[in-house]
Amino acid sequence: MTVVANNTVSIVTPCYNAEKYIRTTMESVLNQTAFKNEKAILDYIIVDGGSKDGTLKIINDVIKQHVLKNCVKVISEPDNGMYDALVKGIKQARGDIFAYINADDYYNINAIDIVLTVMDKYPVKWLTGWAVVYNENGHITAINSQYLFRKKFIAKGVYGTKLPHIQQESTFWRRELNEKIDLEKLSELKYAGDHYLWTEFSKTENLFIVETHLGGFRRREGQLSKNTDQYHKEKSILSHRKINIFNKLLILNDKILWRLSELHEFFNCVRNENKEYAHFIYDWKVKEWTSLNKEWIINKIKQRYFTKTG
Repeated sequence: MTVVANNTVSIVTPCYNAEKYIRTTMESVLNQTAFKNEKAILDYIIVDGGSKDGTLKIINDVIKQHVLKNCVKVISEPDNGMYDALVKGIKQARGDIFAYINADDYYNINAIDIVLTVMDKYPVKWLTGWAVVYNENGHITAINSQYLFRKKFIAKGVYGTKLPHIQQESTFWRRELNEKIDLEKLSELKYAGDHYLWTEFSKTENLFIVETHLGGFRRREGQLSKNTDQYHKEKSILSHRKINIFNKLLILNDKILWRLSELHEFFNCVRNENKEYAHFIYDWKVKEWTSLNKEWIINKIKQRYFTKTG
């Protein structure tokens, strides 16, 4: 199979003293089916903050033993936190599609394949999947469907407080969106850098949703994300717009539909601010990812209730 030139995928992993989980994270990137099948080229940057444990040894051991060892670049030096490390990685990255995965989280092995399939077929600049949570042993403990991410609510900081959050581990974007990032500002953030990224992207582009498991967040003791007070404090500084009465009513509407969306795909047949259908779903009849629109719903209803069976 010929590799499409612009299908180089850059993934950044910031890490520090991550010996317990870094192997799982790395293998979830290196063993992606899209790279094995040469559907895409990997550009993997691991930015270590000068770990004092066995993290670097594990990183080097994994790289030496893997067929894609030449696709991995390791930076190891002191930094000023996770987002400073992320910025170092972004500056080195050369891919058309970007993502970052922390050193205790990991991807579905088919994640990149799905992302490329959707992005090659539709004019999507950034997308996310289901919100998936792992426990310390890597077992999936929760899978939640997403309903709709409104640009104005991203800017107001609604997601992660009044409505479910945008899961960073499941989110991918095209290179051109990096032009919207003030890298110096991002490097200075300590907790809510993901919210800063989503806010900048949402100024011009809608976030689309793929109905599948792309990546997940590992919930464990001692992680940075446990410091929710500091996260929301920093997030509130980045979110300047106030929520009015009409916003509150729309938030209530979305909260109800978010719950209903977990019951039936009909409730995810929804348009974003550009009047585009916001979800993609796997159609078993044609065996491909397709836009979840009214026609799809109508055809499914017809097949289920009006098609005669033997």
